Amino acid sequence: MFIKYIKTDCGFWLQWILATLAAFIVSLCLIEIDVRPHIKATEGLIGGAIIGLAQGMILEQRSKNIAPWWALMSIVSWGLIGASNLGAIGWMAPRTLYLEPRVIFGLLNGLQAGALLGIGQWLVLRQRCKKTLLLIPIVAVSWGIGLVLGWSVSGVLRQVTRLFLGELIGLAVAWVASSAIAGFALIRLDNLYGLEQKNLPNKAIY
Repeated sequence: MFIKYIKTDCGFWLQWILATLAAFIVSLCLIEIDVRPHIKATEGLIGGAIIGLAQGMILEQRSKNIAPWWALMSIVSWGLIGASNLGAIGWMAPRTLYLEPRVIFGLLNGLQAGALLGIGQWLVLRQRCKKTLLLIPIVAVSWGIGLVLGWSVSGVLRQVTRLFLGELIGLAVAWVASSAIAGFALIRLDNLYGLEQKNLPNKAIY
């Protein structure tokens, strides 16, 4: 019964979210959450490797032999994000405790970082599935929403408790929210077009 459940769409979705959250927690053994500009490319490379490996192992259920490429994509994408002015925002706490700037910059930074991640995911999946270009805006929105929620939660928790632990909880919320949206998008793409390796005509690869 359990094996049958994990092969369902809901089972895959839950595994995707839990694997992403677990990978984020594991990454904290190597990455210390900090403020900009202290979270850069190195943290992005390390965190991207851990997240990419975890997600790639789950995605193998839907697309064989994709795990190494997904991990590489995650490493490169998060490394580039970390090297940019954004910094590795998946492990970053805002300097301010005020809610309004956290929401505004969470949305703007999340959209930018998500777009870069979406481009990386599109490059990995475009030879396997039609319409994967849709992942770019979807992943961008997922991170925009995720960071708004995460940074808002962490801001409230820090004001109430005065503990930096609130930032960790907020970032966990961001990872859960963004992975939930992106995971649902991957399921829809798989159900509509399939994510298995295939030879697509040139006009279908976009």
